[in-house]
Amino acid sequence: MKFLILSDLHLGRQLHRYSLQEEQAEMLERIRLIAQAEKPQAVLIAGDVYDRSVPPVYATQLLDTFLAALTRETTVCVINGNHDSAERLSFLSGPLQESGLHISPVYRGQVTPVTLVDDAGPVDVWLLPFLKAATVRPFFPEENIETTNDAVNCAIRHMTINPTRRNVLVAHQFVAGGALSGSEETLFYATAEVNVGGSDLVEARCFAPFDLVALGHLHRRQNVGSERIHYCGTPMAYDFSEAGMEKSVTIAELSADHSVTLRHETIPAPRRLAEVKGRFEEVTGEAFLRHADRDAYTHVILTDDTPIPDVMNRLRQVYPRITHLDWDNARTREAEDFSTAVDANKHTPLSLFEAFYQQANGMDMSEEQTHYMERLIREIWEDRA
Repeated sequence: MKFLILSDLHLGRQLHRYSLQEEQAEMLERIRLIAQAEKPQAVLIAGDVYDRSVPPVYATQLLDTFLAALTRETTVCVINGNHDSAERLSFLSGPLQESGLHISPVYRGQVTPVTLVDDAGPVDVWLLPFLKAATVRPFFPEENIETTNDAVNCAIRHMTINPTRRNVLVAHQFVAGGALSGSEETLFYATAEVNVGGSDLVEARCFAPFDLVALGHLHRRQNVGSERIHYCGTPMAYDFSEAGMEKSVTIAELSADHSVTLRHETIPAPRRLAEVKGRFEEVTGEAFLRHADRDAYTHVILTDDTPIPDVMNRLRQVYPRITHLDWDNARTREAEDFSTAVDANKHTPLSLFEAFYQQANGMDMSEEQTHYMERLIREIWEDRA
């Protein structure tokens, strides 16, 4: 059985002050053409369909047009990610099944598979929406659910999985061993997953019952452990750290013997992301501009040590789509060196609090105090993630 896998569309996203509506429309059209050519039995969309829980109107219109086109050709299965509102995305999910569109409902303690059939027999596709401990805990009060790993483990254990059939899971979680790229929210959500004892990481062994796991959440295309557990990544770049990174959708084929093969169809960038670095005279000079893509969204890094009057307006005349300007010179490097003795992004919330406590009280926290702070930090992060 053939699947087309995509995730993290982030419809409605902006790149600094620029709307990406035009680029996202082109991206979706390219995916539609791939689906038309590949003729998969199902398209799997692994979460973060929208960039925020209340998307702009144009984003909902883009999704409506896209899903309508896909469901005329094949079955479509969609789950919500951490950026989506589960309630809004799953609205009318029941009636829409008649059209071949299956959207994960709000999690209520059970998951019912979408069963597809090919010449080799049935394939159960399980749609597991984005979970955290607070989502699952109310439905299984007798179980000890402290972490996201506990939550996902619990949810999967309570699925009525038939091991004699082929089973596919669509999920949106951070699996241990996955590699981040810049467009994940590394200052808040993503760092939470290595903070607080790794409470938001999910272990790959949770997915043992499944022949294929189609994952969303991480924006870099990658496998975790084997081809069986796969992130397809975003179909377009959303951060300058991804400039030049190949973006694609994944074609997965699940054989009668439960084996999986993957290949990738590239999605050309509707408009490039580019970084230019150097002195003002260099990056605006004819020799430099001869090789520059001036239509790209451009991040400029200037190395001049002296201020430049009206610098943004002058740069905008050369780079019409400049997104932002940074400086890398003696002054900024000195400021970085002396701004703080502690880089908060390299420490967990608990270790930062322990350092503060020790400095304020002249002693280390007790074991009881440490356990209390671990629980408190975990509860706060669950409410905000």
